[in-house]
Amino acid sequence: MDSGNIVKQLTFGVLFNHMFKLLDMWGEIADDILYRSKYFSAEYFSNISQQYTTERSLSNPKTENQLTITANNLVYTHNVDGNYEQEYGMFKKRVENYIVPEILSARGLIIRRLGVVYVSVLDKETMKTFSQLYFKPNIQGISDFRFSKKETTKGGLLLADNQDFINKIYSVGNIGENRQGISYDFQHHFNPIRQDVRDTISSFMNMANESFSNDVLNQLRGQ
Repeated sequence: MDSGNIVKQLTFGVLFNHMFKLLDMWGEIADDILYRSKYFSAEYFSNISQQYTTERSLSNPKTENQLTITANNLVYTHNVDGNYEQEYGMFKKRVENYIVPEILSARGLIIRRLGVVYVSVLDKETMKTFSQLYFKPNIQGISDFRFSKKETTKGGLLLADNQDFINKIYSVGNIGENRQGISYDFQHHFNPIRQDVRDTISSFMNMANESFSNDVLNQLRGQ
């Protein structure tokens, strides 16, 4: 199964401790993203939110790329429309080299959870084959389901004061407007919470991508 043929959307999400003044910094953050960053541009995000309620956002209606910030959450979504390997490489660089150091760390945000979501569009026959991996042969007709798998991290296993864990959330079936397929959400929950993830973000992104390949792509390939 070629990831370039099925992965249509990538999302990086962060849950952090509430910082209400973060929304007051929105103008500075948006200006830097649009006009000073080499990883984004005013073309990549063509619209800036005008309705200032509990969230701020940059978006592009044509590509559906979007970055949204609230007082305790950041979500960056990139829609894949080209060579997947190249687009994933840039997505990863934007997260590791800009979002984490220039938004999260620069403003002292306390991180509770990191996540990467891979959205793969599949035909009905392929979804049926994937569903059979998790349901007994005598159970027929299940096309929409959701489940999660919790795993302990190495730190959680080895360190007495570390209770970090990984949560993998699978959503199969209807995964969005006019989309059928698999949404795979790989999350690292921090306990204790982290003041800085610059030293771990690259390994986290690599681990998420490797897990997606093992848990979804290789399963679809029959490996």
